[in-house]
Amino acid sequence: MNAHEMMEALADTSLTREQGIQRMIDFMAPHGSRYFDAIYGSFFGREAIAAWLIPTMAEIEFIEFRPTQPPALLDDGEGGTSLDEWQMFAGDMPLSKGVSVRRYRDGFITWACDVYDTGPFRQPGPNGEVAPLPPAPSLDGWDRWVGTAVTAAREVDFDKDCDQFHPTDSIYIDPIFGEFRGQARIREWMVDVMPKCGNIEFSPVGPELNDGTTYVQEWVQMAALPSGERVPMTRGTSVRRYRDGWTVYAADYFDTATVMTPAVMKASIECGSTIGVADIMKWRSAG
Repeated sequence: MNAHEMMEALADTSLTREQGIQRMIDFMAPHGSRYFDAIYGSFFGREAIAAWLIPTMAEIEFIEFRPTQPPALLDDGEGGTSLDEWQMFAGDMPLSKGVSVRRYRDGFITWACDVYDTGPFRQPGPNGEVAPLPPAPSLDGWDRWVGTAVTAAREVDFDKDCDQFHPTDSIYIDPIFGEFRGQARIREWMVDVMPKCGNIEFSPVGPELNDGTTYVQEWVQMAALPSGERVPMTRGTSVRRYRDGWTVYAADYFDTATVMTPAVMKASIECGSTIGVADIMKWRSAG
């Protein structure tokens, strides 16, 4: 099966949830495949993936994954990379939004990465209890994709970048600051916040893919310290969608739980970040 056929097979609505999970497992390459989940980390090879995925999905059978954007299959020159954006729901209660990126090679899936914000799941529920989740997964083990350049935030002209957004029919989604609509509002937020991020870099962990309508880039955000050390801050994925020469949709997916760990908070300060709670509240309340 090729990538398109595998995507159709996974989207088959006649499958039960259990059958869909088993099909996903069957499509994973027996050896050398990687499945990453923002809560549980990485699992390698079909056997390890199955041993984790089957019981985990059974525990959260009450959670529904609803698509938020059309799926996309992008040509990566090696078999294809698919993109799926979704939001979790518990009944009618909306939970985190997320993105799945999968790479297809020789009739198998070799890479499946689900990135979403786990921060809300780590907060006390209505009963005051916190879900028994493992600590945020290690950010080690993500090799830089050498075919794509590292992006240093300090070298980006964010004001100019905002010119590409449609004046009115555009949206930017950020897990920390919220959602912003229209070029003017996106620009106001971006030129205020991004210069306060300090000396951060986005190190690619996958190819930069763009078919003219959809763009995706997977990355690890790094704090570039004065000592020269690079401290990983969070694992993320950026999506852009285009129409008539404009960017009409932008979403950055990452886990705020890793950003808030003591080691990352310390590195954030050392790399020059001045973003504080007041900045977050200012934009979340006004987005």
